[in-house]
Amino acid sequence: MRSAILGGLAASFLLAATAPAMAAAPAKPLTPDQLSEALITPADLGGQYTENPKHIREALDSESAHTKKCRSAIKALKPILTSKAAAFIDEEGKPSGVKQFLISGTPARLARWEPVAKVMVRDCAGVKANSDSSKAGITKLSIGKFGAWTYGIRHRKTIPALNSKPSFAADVVLIGTGNSVMLLVSDGFFGTFDPGLSKRAAKVAMRKLQEAQATAAE
Repeated sequence: MRSAILGGLAASFLLAATAPAMAAAPAKPLTPDQLSEALITPADLGGQYTENPKHIREALDSESAHTKKCRSAIKALKPILTSKAAAFIDEEGKPSGVKQFLISGTPARLARWEPVAKVMVRDCAGVKANSDSSKAGITKLSIGKFGAWTYGIRHRKTIPALNSKPSFAADVVLIGTGNSVMLLVSDGFFGTFDPGLSKRAAKVAMRKLQEAQATAAE
């Protein structure tokens, strides 16, 4: 009888020990259709937004990156910029808006992306490229934590003699959550940059992505 009781207790402990590991098992990658459903739309951001017919797959151009190290860090984003799951949104009538790129995969496939994001912040934030007529530079951007990790940078270029607002500005934000990684690029030209758009877009995008992940796990 005693051996039976001990055996039952041992089995209970074994189940308790393995349950968290089973619960932590990674979800399967989202399918292309599921990723497409998770993309933000103009309507998600407000009535003043519309689809951008120009699908420019770029986070930050070489001139804006300024240095060799920052250019290399931005170049490392290329695999996610080629994702078919992408949204291109503009503020109607203005040269400003946001782009979103999504990928999903196994933990092994996605493991590279947080280090890529860290290197981007390390090698780009703090870069300055001022001249007699303009001020340009990149700073670390904090929009809050979304998902498991969030990293961002903000580039700004101003021409004080013309306008106190930036002639060009761009936020580049990488977010990792579960079985997916997201890249958001919010930019604007000629004083139209919206500094709050990245955070608003991230909130909506994260909600839609997590809903897609939850539906896929059912």
